[in-house]
Amino acid sequence: MEYYINYHTGAGDEWFEGDLEAAMEAAESGVCYTQQNVTIETYDGNEFECVAELPWCGCAPEDEDDVLIDYGSFGYYGQWIEY
Repeated sequence: MEYYINYHTGAGDEWFEGDLEAAMEAAESGVCYTQQNVTIETYDGNEFECVAELPWCGCAPEDEDDVLIDYGSFGYYGQWIEY
């Protein structure tokens, strides 16, 4: 399947061919400190549909937070949410 990795920054977005798990791994490799959620989307020729989201939190993580990528006191990305 083909997925669109959207970093919501206006640059760096990419198409990915493969399964959703591999698309999420590719997105993790490309993520930077952007203060934006990252989404993985499908496109049916008319509209995009979000199938997974990597949520951004703009504060330092607490001990109980499930952190995937940590930027210290600047914020972090949590775990993937699949729709």
